[in-house]
Amino acid sequence: MNIERVVVPLDAASDSRVAIETAARLAARAKAPLIGIFVEDEDLLHLASLPFARQSTLGADAEPLTTEHVELHLRVAAEQSRRALFAAAQRHGVTGSFEIVRGASASALTAASERDLVVAGALTRPIAGHFRVECRWWSSLDAMPGPFLLAQHAWGARGSVAMLLRERSPASARLLDAAAQIAEAADALLIVIRPPGTEQFDAWVADRLADRPIRFQVETGPADLAALRHRLDELDCRLLAIEAGGDQLRDLVERYARDILIAR
Repeated sequence: MNIERVVVPLDAASDSRVAIETAARLAARAKAPLIGIFVEDEDLLHLASLPFARQSTLGADAEPLTTEHVELHLRVAAEQSRRALFAAAQRHGVTGSFEIVRGASASALTAASERDLVVAGALTRPIAGHFRVECRWWSSLDAMPGPFLLAQHAWGARGSVAMLLRERSPASARLLDAAAQIAEAADALLIVIRPPGTEQFDAWVADRLADRPIRFQVETGPADLAALRHRLDELDCRLLAIEAGGDQLRDLVERYARDILIAR
């Protein structure tokens, strides 16, 4: 699978600096254009149109939340995202484009294809420097036709790329190809973890990776989830690749502060 475009969904709530830099580096490696899509939160605009809507700021009294205030905030956030995206595209020598859409999170991905790599920020902006709300891009998983990378570590972070291989399906092949491209771009070791009793997967993995100049190894993963978590800790992986819909997906993602690559 060759990546045709690297798409970065953006909004006013996400901390997208790491995602933009990661996307630009991967776009340069894949010789693909960098596409930024800023989503204006339609639900927030609907809320602001209600006569009883209020906003609170630390150290100040509550005041009316108006549509004009929200639209101004969105315009400022969109302009900041646009500048950051084009600056990253220029640094890495790739073509960049930027557009603004209005709707839910998934509206940023309606035009994405199986050959697009979507890179989103896994973290939201800190509130008063103390806490963050949940990443909004989780709700967009069902709209992802291709690989989806949730990035939260700076590109310079060290560590391997670990992939949980469940079967030899087209989705598994897409995930393996995407994980291999990221491992190659980061000069990282790719570790493919297969279920017990699937030694026949080794030849399939080796054949898929035969033309890629990367280091990789295949090993049998423990059947127990707690033991699997322990093994991932031992590997010190910077990125975990896993198929969408797996029973382990949300639990592994929520427990570990690492980048996550998801494909279906």
